[in-house]
Amino acid sequence: MWSVVVNAHAVDESVALQALERMARAYWQPLYVFLRQRGSPHDEASDAVQGFFEHLLRREVLQHVTRRETRFRTFLLTCFTRWLSNQRRDAHALRRGGGAVMLPIHELPVEELPADVLAEQLYDRKWARTLFDLALRRLDEEIEAREERRDFFQELRRRVCGPLSGSPQWDEVAGPFGMSIVAVRKAAHDMRLRFATLLRHEVRRVVGSDADVDGELRHLAALLAG
Repeated sequence: MWSVVVNAHAVDESVALQALERMARAYWQPLYVFLRQRGSPHDEASDAVQGFFEHLLRREVLQHVTRRETRFRTFLLTCFTRWLSNQRRDAHALRRGGGAVMLPIHELPVEELPADVLAEQLYDRKWARTLFDLALRRLDEEIEAREERRDFFQELRRRVCGPLSGSPQWDEVAGPFGMSIVAVRKAAHDMRLRFATLLRHEVRRVVGSDADVDGELRHLAALLAG
């Protein structure tokens, strides 16, 4: 989708705007956390993010996207900080609603934020977690759509990508489902590979080319590990 936005001059701009809106809906949370870490209360941060995306989707911002800004992550934060500066300079009141896109900010819990982390670092961490969660959601959707052995794959997912993933006891899965431990391990291996593919797909949506994927994945892994 990011390639569509970057190449908006060569495609139908309405298509590029639709891609930008889909990306906005998926990746608004890092901007919200960025503002919260800078000291903004929940309501103020929510209003600012809503107002920014209204601006992003109404103004001719696509013409300012260049190939040098190959990562949507960088482009989004740069646009946001510039927009905030302009808002403060013009002393415009920020408001919620009435724009081209409504984001479910009210659904985000007001979490306690670490005091020793820069806002930009927290933005990147939330970005990494958002990509991870989007891939995980797609994996859950695929499992839910299965017609056979759905219970088995749901249990496997909890042990591969959930709170039990640290030291999974495969015999606890094999017995209830009448499977061998070898078969369960093979299924777990396949699920990890599928999740890796889904995560790679999410990363590809927000970088400029296939060549950028591996670098962004390494950055993502370092952020999640931290």
